[in-house]
Amino acid sequence: MSDIKHSLRKYEFPICAKEALGRIEQLLVGRAAPSNKHLDIAMDVISEFVFCESDRRGGRRGGGLSPLQELQLIEIMCDYLSACTNETTKNTVFLSLFGGMESQRRLKILSILASMAVSASSTPVLLAVGVWLQQMGCSSGQSLQLVENVIRDHFYLNTSNQGALKSLANTAPQFVSNFITAVTELYMHDTQGTKKLPPKNLLEVITSWVYSNPTLCMSAQLNPAALPSGSIPMAAVTPLAGLIHWCALAPLYIDGDAEMVEVPVPVKKIKLECEKERSIVKTVTNKPLTEAELYIKLHLGVLHSLRAGRRTHGPPTAVNAQHLAALAPLVQAYAHNVLKRGGKLISDDKLQDCLDRIGQSVQVALANGCVYGNISNLLAALDTLPENRLLRIIIKTHQQAI
Repeated sequence: MSDIKHSLRKYEFPICAKEALGRIEQLLVGRAAPSNKHLDIAMDVISEFVFCESDRRGGRRGGGLSPLQELQLIEIMCDYLSACTNETTKNTVFLSLFGGMESQRRLKILSILASMAVSASSTPVLLAVGVWLQQMGCSSGQSLQLVENVIRDHFYLNTSNQGALKSLANTAPQFVSNFITAVTELYMHDTQGTKKLPPKNLLEVITSWVYSNPTLCMSAQLNPAALPSGSIPMAAVTPLAGLIHWCALAPLYIDGDAEMVEVPVPVKKIKLECEKERSIVKTVTNKPLTEAELYIKLHLGVLHSLRAGRRTHGPPTAVNAQHLAALAPLVQAYAHNVLKRGGKLISDDKLQDCLDRIGQSVQVALANGCVYGNISNLLAALDTLPENRLLRIIIKTHQQAI
């Protein structure tokens, strides 16, 4: 085993990192399960030759990689992952590089790698990142940090690449599904009286993804990750519960008349012989969907996804009843403020829109066998919500059926 390290020390960076990835694959792949000794050697190789975190005696290096070296390493990783034809091998090496990660330096490199893979629509890399998100947990601190970096790069700094982003739902659906799950953890939460809402172009892309592909939200569950032998697969959590939260709370949080902007299309003109300039195209006004309208479209996409989430065998896995029940206190807080202002709950349009969407989502989810967990507790939580005719009918019907 010492020969591996000795041979790698003949190379300077970045060649040593490229050679190290092949040695890591040899150590971890092709066995029933690698021994603890093989795992330890692989971790040492990764630390010393890939990320340059330790020296030959195992001591910590202070400097780490320079920005140029980070880019060189990311290019080497992209090439390796793209050339790897076996999904299990690729995920084994990828998780050994970034799994169980506490290092902010490695997370920074992974975030740049993921962002570049999104830019380049690199399916092999994105699928590996999707598996990483799932194994780390889409709501874990590391996953949320990575997703925030991708959002910053592609939905704040660069807003002109929506066409390429929308195509990812077809090329890397497992990544997109886990990405949306993490995104729903980041937004639409009322923290200290301020609502953290998703940027509009992120909402537009997610709406396009979900609306155009009803099976997308289930894709991480329908395509189990190819993991190394002996590893414990983490259950894939669909983004459906989080998206139901978004759509239900949108009427309470979003101004329905916001952003009704008319964008005039320039008039095109031609000049015919012996004639004055004549307009051949009339001015057309294009009204982009407002945020409120996007949430309506997303809500319809979620309902279609819930119908597609029906399982022909086995228990439901699409939506956790407890996650749906967590809507109740948020809606009650809004209702309490309406009453404080002297308003009537039954005539508050925003509240009634919210309750209608909750009722529609719960009905479609229950009717299609998508909900797992304690359904009785869910119905009891919904029963505490303000009066809404549709919701009352749904609660009563399903309470009788239990």
